Amino acid sequence: MSNRIKKKQETKSSFQETQGLLIGIFVLAVLCLMPVVFTRFYFNILETKYIFYCIISIGAMVLMGGYGLASGRVEAFFKEFRLSAVIKSLNVVDWAMLVFWLCNVLSWVFCTEWYWDAFWGTLGRYNGVFLMTIYMIMYFLVTRFFCFKQWYLDAFLAVGIFVCVFGITDYFQMDILQFKVRMIESQKAIYTSTIGNINTYTVYIGALMVVSMILFTLEKNQKRMLWYYGNMVLAGFALIMGSSDNAYLTLGALFGFSPLWLFRTKTGFRRYWISAASFLTVIQCIAWINVACADSVVGVDGLFSVLAGLRFLPLLVAVLWAIAGAAAALTLRKTEKNSEELGIGAVYAWLAVILLAAAALTFVLYDANAGGHAQRYGALRSYVVFNDDWGTRRGYVWTRALEVYATKFTTLQKVFGYGTDMLWAVMSYYFEPVMENGHRVVYDSVHNEYLHYLVTIGPIGMMAYITLLGSAVVRMCGTMKDRPEVVAAMFAVVAYATQAVVNINLPIATPIILTLLAMGVGKRVWTR
Repeated sequence: MSNRIKKKQETKSSFQETQGLLIGIFVLAVLCLMPVVFTRFYFNILETKYIFYCIISIGAMVLMGGYGLASGRVEAFFKEFRLSAVIKSLNVVDWAMLVFWLCNVLSWVFCTEWYWDAFWGTLGRYNGVFLMTIYMIMYFLVTRFFCFKQWYLDAFLAVGIFVCVFGITDYFQMDILQFKVRMIESQKAIYTSTIGNINTYTVYIGALMVVSMILFTLEKNQKRMLWYYGNMVLAGFALIMGSSDNAYLTLGALFGFSPLWLFRTKTGFRRYWISAASFLTVIQCIAWINVACADSVVGVDGLFSVLAGLRFLPLLVAVLWAIAGAAAALTLRKTEKNSEELGIGAVYAWLAVILLAAAALTFVLYDANAGGHAQRYGALRSYVVFNDDWGTRRGYVWTRALEVYATKFTTLQKVFGYGTDMLWAVMSYYFEPVMENGHRVVYDSVHNEYLHYLVTIGPIGMMAYITLLGSAVVRMCGTMKDRPEVVAAMFAVVAYATQAVVNINLPIATPIILTLLAMGVGKRVWTR
């Protein structure tokens, strides 16, 4: 009897290892191949990456299913199937993913006449029911079979070096791979590297920045620590040179929330300030580059241009390096206990800083809008005053989308939305196209993922998506002690969720973030 049990356990272990290998290949394809794949440069970059993701996902499903059938595990699963056991095994993240997918399906079935387009997402950005179904299936395959190791993130960063370097050379208008030869002049500045639109590029580079910085702050091995530091600095240059205002939210989430974890240890405290000083130094270097190479660079605008133009920026850089030096002297000092733990006081102090910053931001927004004192904020006025032109016309589409939802939708549409990825149909029906740079524009996205889901799949779907991201972060918090790779994945999700306030879901960078999410909340992370 014991031999049978032992043999059964060995068979199960062999099955898990093989399935883990197969899903590991899929993960590598998403993290390492998807960022660099292209066919006709930028002219079909979205379609190329969408098709690539669909192909590797369906391929992974076929291989996993085929091996499951050949090994007899699928047959054994159905023989031993108990619905109550399956339901009991689902966690909050699993339920959120299922509800989110179901809301997409119900919206498609009940609330739109555009069945073909809502299924494939052809009137939007291909975020139809088909892609949402693939996201759901791959989430469960990764969370059930993938074994998360840090070297996967090393591979992710290694490929990111090429993407960053290509983006930086684009900033110098070199176009080394001839991506922009046939583009019209007005669009050359808003597409970069092998990613495409600078906002999507910022999502991807932001993930590189987050992963490299978190791993730098937590790494114990000296050589690997330098590897992560180099990646962090490179990603910092690429992020700023991407010239997208969306980067502010990624950086705010990273430098604002990471101390709540990093300040628990002396190493984390010390390296956080080194990271902050290094990033500000990057901004100073770019300011010098913009002056020295004014005729050959694209140039930065928005908040980065304000920072780069500060007369006291060099002084601020020096102050941050002084703080980093003081933190190093304080935390490297020999003590009787010589403990790595810093205590909870620094975390509470930083939490107070976050609350004060949130209160100050709330006051500024109120004062600039309801208070009517916009003139007080000078160069920052375009950021703090909300109107139709705010955020490159995001204010316009946000207001119109909420107006349609509140006044035009039927009761059923208010519950389930207008249809998956069907904002174009809504905007083109109720509003005249707007004129931008001499072109008629109809918006196919709200440019805010949460509002977009409210209009397209309803409040339940929107809340399910928010719960998916939030519960994934909470779940990763429960396993990230002594697991720097999980910490890195968690903060990548936090940064993405923050940037989603002004960004859109595209099957270029979003599959990478959802894969990182699934890697971090996987069952094998919890059972390791």
